Amino acid sequence: MGKEAEYFSKDFEWEKLKEEVESNPSLSYHFQTFDSNSPSLPSPSQDSQAWNQFHIRHSTGRFFKEILYPCEL
Repeated sequence: MGKEAEYFSKDFEWEKLKEEVESNPSLSYHFQTFDSNSPSLPSPSQDSQAWNQFHIRHSTGRFFKEILYPCEL
């Protein structure tokens, strides 16, 4: 543990990042607005149906391994 650690409140300068993104045409997609009518998104009913099917298939499944702790009696 002889090495000291340095902590920072942020990983980068926002203004520098902004200039970099604005000056690079390949990053222009970051400025595009999100289209909520995009056909690639499932409808809420399809999304709900997918969750229902998932829960039906996995209703008895265990997603986390049970942890057993040794106890003194």
